[in-house]
Amino acid sequence: MLRLIRRVADRLALTPATFHWVRKLPEGNYQATKPRVAAVRDSMGDPRVLDLGCGTAEYAELFDPARYLGVDIHPGYVRFAQRRLPRHRFLVADVCQWKPDEEPFDLVLVHGVLHHLDDARAQAFLHTARSLVRPGGKLLVIEDVRLAGAPLVTRIVHRLDYGDHIRDVPAWQALVSGVLPIARSETYSSGVCPYHLMLCSKPAA
Repeated sequence: MLRLIRRVADRLALTPATFHWVRKLPEGNYQATKPRVAAVRDSMGDPRVLDLGCGTAEYAELFDPARYLGVDIHPGYVRFAQRRLPRHRFLVADVCQWKPDEEPFDLVLVHGVLHHLDDARAQAFLHTARSLVRPGGKLLVIEDVRLAGAPLVTRIVHRLDYGDHIRDVPAWQALVSGVLPIARSETYSSGVCPYHLMLCSKPAA
């Protein structure tokens, strides 16, 4: 049964529009995550935002189109995001190879990317993200988290995800704090999906 569900999920993932809308179901339409992202935005005023690994750009609408850039390695997802949000700016690039012609950003968002990467590649990704945060700016990392005693439906969603590196809270904190100090850390649920949020501040000097 799990193999059949996996095949269906794989087929859905090939179509960005279908993936975008179906993904909202286990996430509870992101009703727990979006207010957290918006709260960080509001605490910073009107930040210039870099959304690294933006996918279909679920969070882009939370930000001023003129002050937002979404970057993802998958052209289909970026094309879908650009069609859906024509006033926002998107770019296809491998983050770790990208040489941006941009000033550092006030806020860099990394959501649901690092659990697809082993420790070495995740560290490289985070170091790139850090380099793109201006001094005094913030890095916001939100990732799937492994919890003891997670319900069956959560375990199934994690099995269907190709994220083979879903870490527990201590492992996430160790990984991220090795790049920037964590100012705030929180575990919460978005629909049936448990997440760990880490907000980091880059020293001003």
